Amino acid sequence: MERRSFLSVGGATVLALAAGRSSTADDAAGPTAAVEAYYRRASASEDSEAFADDVAELAHGASPLSRVAEDVPMAFDATVRQELSEAAVVEEDVSAARIRSISGFLAASLSDAELEAIAAENAVVSATVVGGDGGEFELEWLVATDDGEWRVVWPGEPEGPVTVVREYYRRAGEADDADAFADDVAALSHPASPLGEVAADVPGLFDGAREQEIVSAEVVARDVDAERVRSVSDFFSGAVDDEAIETVAAENAVVAVTVADADGDEFELEWLVATDDGEWRLVWL
Repeated sequence: MERRSFLSVGGATVLALAAGRSSTADDAAGPTAAVEAYYRRASASEDSEAFADDVAELAHGASPLSRVAEDVPMAFDATVRQELSEAAVVEEDVSAARIRSISGFLAASLSDAELEAIAAENAVVSATVVGGDGGEFELEWLVATDDGEWRVVWPGEPEGPVTVVREYYRRAGEADDADAFADDVAALSHPASPLGEVAADVPGLFDGAREQEIVSAEVVARDVDAERVRSVSDFFSGAVDDEAIETVAAENAVVAVTVADADGDEFELEWLVATDDGEWRLVWL
């Protein structure tokens, strides 16, 4: 990949890269140790350029992290102002599709051989980071083994609109049947959305989702207006009142998703999601 590709790292990726130091040390040679080692080395560095020199040793050989550190060391500028308060493994040996979903930049950077190397043995580590202003945010680190040693691969974006969509497909894949998944749909749905009621009344409508796997997801629009909310579908528009529309319009996002069915065929769709008491929830697709 050419140098200019790494100079185009976006703000969300820079934010994710700028994770801080760990408040505790963990000497166990497991997935979380790779993340904590990253933070320890960052906090011990004099500045972002000095830490960038350490990244090659901390990163998996197939990861683009080393190249980003070489080309854009300022991506690590905020590291010293942040602190990792907690880290835990939430997934192990995730699929190639899940690896791609961690970050659009990561997906575009990996060759098939590099993707295969990461997929051989990996884990997703959930990290809670305290920012310089005292606020907390969460992100997911993909880590993988390289010659038997756990190494960092790439940080996912902080929790946000995409997270609830990924959770929908994750629960769909784990559900025993359509009725069980209907309960999950209700739990993930926004109170202003009829999605939960539809799932309870006609659970079979969601059966296809249990055979689908998310390939990629990204936010394509934020805070769309009431007219755009109504235009999601005729059924949705007819099922909700003006108050529900206004509630959804207060803070929302449109997430473009590519999913693969049981035969491996891919197709795209868009999810409307919105916040409820600060938590992102599904509205309609």
